[in-house]
Amino acid sequence: MDTPARQEIIIVGCGRVGIELAHSISKKKHAVTVIDSNPRAFDRLGADFVGRTVQGQAIDQDVLGRAGIHNAHALAAATSSDSTNIVVARVARDIFHVEHVVARVYNPHRAIIYEKLNLQTVASSSWGAQRIEQLILHSGLQNIGSAGNGDVQLYEINVPEEWSGRAMINLVPPGRAIALALTRGGQTCLPTSDFVLQAHDLIQVSATADGAAFLRQRLKTNGGN
Repeated sequence: MDTPARQEIIIVGCGRVGIELAHSISKKKHAVTVIDSNPRAFDRLGADFVGRTVQGQAIDQDVLGRAGIHNAHALAAATSSDSTNIVVARVARDIFHVEHVVARVYNPHRAIIYEKLNLQTVASSSWGAQRIEQLILHSGLQNIGSAGNGDVQLYEINVPEEWSGRAMINLVPPGRAIALALTRGGQTCLPTSDFVLQAHDLIQVSATADGAAFLRQRLKTNGGN
């Protein structure tokens, strides 16, 4: 997979997940800014962290401004407070129109709140840090595994804005690939060909190399128009 150009990434929360995420993304040469209300939390980043830190409450738009929200490619709300993550994620998405926003779900019982708000979420764990990184850096078609002897690969599509409102069959036509599952707001279903897509839906598909090449081309054609 091609490495994206250098991007401005904001991580809210300097706990275990935030620290792992900050180090992983900064090592890929992206510009990382970490926000936390506790200035001592930044000590855990270590001397080798090359990004920026901003002390303050991330629900404060001035704090987000100091962190560079106006130029941010992505924001990860990764605090241990679901309430904070929800507010920050909504502000980033709805007020500052950040392209990629992912919120950590610390308490799984509150996942339904994220679902109703149509927020892209990741459960709390070390795997969660890796998953957040995938979602904010690798949009479009991503290889996630293989089936059988490898002739058929498993891919995940992060549906871009321009495909919102289009039917599944337009993006994943029969004979080219098979849509296996679709996740929206933390809930997963088996989509039909007439299923209407929304931006940031996650679709898992199986496809051959030719099918994957076709899907990549479709994703570049501005919603098929």
